[in-house]
Amino acid sequence: MPVGTVLRQFFRDYPFRFSSRHPIQCSRAAIAGSEHGIENMKTIIFVSVEAMPLDRLELEEEAVVADLLRLLEGRGVETAGLLIFKEGHDEPLDHHHPIHGHENPIFHAHRCRRVDVTVHYKTEAFRDHFAPSTTVARLTQWAVQKARLGKEEAEEHVLQISATRVQPSLSSHLGSFVAHACTVTFDLVRKKLVQG
Repeated sequence: MPVGTVLRQFFRDYPFRFSSRHPIQCSRAAIAGSEHGIENMKTIIFVSVEAMPLDRLELEEEAVVADLLRLLEGRGVETAGLLIFKEGHDEPLDHHHPIHGHENPIFHAHRCRRVDVTVHYKTEAFRDHFAPSTTVARLTQWAVQKARLGKEEAEEHVLQISATRVQPSLSSHLGSFVAHACTVTFDLVRKKLVQG
């Protein structure tokens, strides 16, 4: 189809009208969204609840944290005492905080406000507390700084949950490894090298 035909069809169906007198005119039906089937915009977010995997959710564009909690409750999640954290932020969000407008819409829901973390490296133990929405990448950075590892040596180390062989992915949230005790212990270990 020729470009001119495509453009004419587009502007014929387009809800905005252009003229020299009024640069942009829009029909009431287009504003209401009924003429072209436009519905309320949705906000897509990703949420992990405690140890549950990350889930994709759709909320109304004007949704706030309280709406997210109601949605989770409707999905069978016990929301009493549940706090909503934005990934990488140290404080929980207020119930009236808007969900829409976050550049990286990843959230973590947890009952712990802080997680007490211990990282063992050789004979040393480093302790601090973090929000459950803290990523393993951020925690690993903190641990290698505490261990005073050089850049090359730091790249060869990962966090491993103590007394296991589990080495969580860098994008995992700290709260995913914590039960109601709000504590977790890691070992800072060398990456396993795969030789072929």
